[in-house]
Amino acid sequence: MPALLEHPLALLSLALLLNLALPAARVQAALVGGLTRLGRRLNGEHYSARYLHGAGLALLLCLLLPLTMAYWALAVLAPWPVLLEPLLLWCGLDLGRLARALPRCLQQVEQQRPLARLTLAPLCLRQTDPLSPLGLHKAVAEVALLRLAGDFALLCWYLAGGIYAALLFALLRLCAQAWPMKLVRWRAFGLLPSHLYRAMAWLPFHLLALTLLLYPGSLKAIRAWPQGRLWPWPAAGRLLAVAGSGVDATLGGPRRYSDATEYYPKLGGKQYLTEAQVRALLWRLTLALLFWLSLAWAGMLVPLSHA
Repeated sequence: MPALLEHPLALLSLALLLNLALPAARVQAALVGGLTRLGRRLNGEHYSARYLHGAGLALLLCLLLPLTMAYWALAVLAPWPVLLEPLLLWCGLDLGRLARALPRCLQQVEQQRPLARLTLAPLCLRQTDPLSPLGLHKAVAEVALLRLAGDFALLCWYLAGGIYAALLFALLRLCAQAWPMKLVRWRAFGLLPSHLYRAMAWLPFHLLALTLLLYPGSLKAIRAWPQGRLWPWPAAGRLLAVAGSGVDATLGGPRRYSDATEYYPKLGGKQYLTEAQVRALLWRLTLALLFWLSLAWAGMLVPLSHA
């Protein structure tokens, strides 16, 4: 029994429960804010793109090595080192704050639209002030898909490569949020960390997209799969296309990250996204994550029951 409680899957489940009960919103905001301030010291407009590419990678390495050594030292010295792993996963998960903020935002869209925009603003990079009800629905759906897919990727890397692989992925994810390529001023500096994050997230994003094909409407979703190539990051584009087509609604389209409007491809179905479709999409995404968690537990417990 003690060995079962120390199994990575049990520790992962503990991190999920802890994050749902006590979201790590303030910790993540502090981490992203700190990385942003560090990046500003090196990301000058007068530097060449080649220098900024190297500076972004160098800062990532300068952060990764001390963090790895610090975690190793804590794991050696701590009286209960096994509890450090759920705490690290807890810091990297968005599940808890999404579970609280997104349903509240959907409730506020019709009657309290300014509050809905304020609720959504900390969770996405785009400007929320000009968003219409349709824009808010799209933003909620896309934030849920991409951030929960990031959580799924983090947990996959933890199970596949252990805590140090999860630490690397969590740092890359935070750097991608702190130095976002969607903003022109960070495009060169955040290029290599963002590409490394995308490389590590490529397979988990596709696994989650394939899982969404199991629901009704899968034929439409399969036909929408090639649309993902139109997105700046095809793995995320395929996830958005499959999820949108599954509920027969459109995702993507124009958005503002700065004063200028940027036009992204429209993915998925042809109908305008409604609140009911957003809730259906969130429910499908929740069941998909529970499916993989249940599958992992079954894969661990079934051999033990026959031992």
